[in-house]
Amino acid sequence: MKKLFSILVALFLMGSLMNTVAQISFSGDVQVRPRYDTKDMGDYGGSSQDMYYMLRTRLNVKAVLGSGFYAKAQLGTYNYAGYQFTNGIAPGGSQDPLAGDYLPRPGVNFNQMYLGYKSDVWGFEAGIVSLSGLSNPMLDIHFYPTRMVDIPWTIMRLATFTGAKFFVKAGPGSINFMAAKMDNGKYVVDGQDSVLTDTHDNYTFGLDYAMNFDGWKIQPAIYFTYANDKEAAPMTYGVNFGTPKFSGWAFGLNFGMTTNSVEDSGEYDGMLVRFKVTGKLGPGSLIAWYDYAKRTDKVVASTKSSTEDVDHDYGYLWLAYKWTVAKFDHGAFTIMPRWRMMTHKVTDAKDFTRNKIECLFIASFK
Repeated sequence: MKKLFSILVALFLMGSLMNTVAQISFSGDVQVRPRYDTKDMGDYGGSSQDMYYMLRTRLNVKAVLGSGFYAKAQLGTYNYAGYQFTNGIAPGGSQDPLAGDYLPRPGVNFNQMYLGYKSDVWGFEAGIVSLSGLSNPMLDIHFYPTRMVDIPWTIMRLATFTGAKFFVKAGPGSINFMAAKMDNGKYVVDGQDSVLTDTHDNYTFGLDYAMNFDGWKIQPAIYFTYANDKEAAPMTYGVNFGTPKFSGWAFGLNFGMTTNSVEDSGEYDGMLVRFKVTGKLGPGSLIAWYDYAKRTDKVVASTKSSTEDVDHDYGYLWLAYKWTVAKFDHGAFTIMPRWRMMTHKVTDAKDFTRNKIECLFIASFK
């Protein structure tokens, strides 16, 4: 807590001192989320039930430098989706003597930090950059083919990557390009000029065209990874589609396919389709979607333990109700009850179901 307070004081003083040079603004949120979590392995194992709490605070800092240039940072905990869990899922290294084994105080990290430029026709951001995946599940199946559903891009990577992204206005939409550095390579020789290490940097590149025609949204996209020999280098492509609101309700359809054909790296083919509906209901809004995903692990010729491909079938239900209870001059208070159910089935091997029933209490400020 002392560390966070010191950082806040330093940022406040820096903002005060730099106010004549750059426009500094702060925003963020504080969230408390009680969750009831059940897991069931069906006929292939046992089951568990757990009630725990998730806590998160994020602080966003933005400096408008002028002439379209800006810098942004986000302070928070570097853990699953940025949360502190009271069931022991927490970042390591805490030395808090009052916390006990399962309740260490969360650390503060720069989960985002990047510089950028934006004009009416083009722009870029570079550093630890944010890239939302909640409306683009192609990011999930490309980067996490063994998870595929339950928004792994958002949970595992905090919806960020190290690299750069660019956009250019074109016609009815914008062309977007991203380049993420995934691993560092190098070339090393010893004193006798014998090669010890000869690897190149690994990157993932993405390209999409986001268009809007009177509320009709369409976004074809493609992602591919450039990796070293015998490392997975998947290619993923598909389209995200959304409708305007009809009587207060909007609909979405997402479809993506992914494949990795690099020998000795775990070859697979996969796909995902999502159906989504959002709309006004009572004092709040309903958000619901369902994902169906499938991954087929290919048999390698040298494998003797299996003679045929293995199919993994995933299902994922997201059902939430978002209600902004109060709005203030500098923020809002929101309540969001939510049910998330994930299934993962493998014929004659696995029948897993997980339910996460939770309620989010969110105070946002600006």
